Amino acid sequence: MYPDDLLADGGSDPIGLSGRRSRIFEQLRINLNHHPATETVAVRPTRDQKDRKLVAHFDTQILVDGLVDAAEAKLEINWWTHPAGIDDQFKFHYIEPSGYDCGWHRQPHPEESNIPFDHFQQRASPESDYQYQGVDFLEDTPVGLLWEVTQTRLPRIIRARYDPETEF
Repeated sequence: MYPDDLLADGGSDPIGLSGRRSRIFEQLRINLNHHPATETVAVRPTRDQKDRKLVAHFDTQILVDGLVDAAEAKLEINWWTHPAGIDDQFKFHYIEPSGYDCGWHRQPHPEESNIPFDHFQQRASPESDYQYQGVDFLEDTPVGLLWEVTQTRLPRIIRARYDPETEF
């Protein structure tokens, strides 16, 4: 397979970043570098080594006005392109070393049909079960979704987590 080849279904190779998926990753990487709390952004292999993801490490003294009570925090992003007429799938997943993690996903959960395709999920620790709720995304482009998550949705979750007295 050549780097810019499309798969038979019109999507791109999930392991190698090519074509439209590569351009989306590059747009997201560039925009993440403009977020004031971003320290680094890099493309990394997924845990199972079968795919790639963007990983942004945040300065927790800057992220949401320094509310994060953790030495580090990161946002992992993945984006899977699909042929025209089929929504791309993605996830924007926030992780703290305490084990807390949450994310905004557009992807199916075949093992649990009651989880909405577009959803938010969070858990307090790796030993906890995820809690899911449906979500309506306001943006529909990769960059628009990145800013929707990093400027609106993630700060609300962090404020609710660390400063529950904050009113929205």
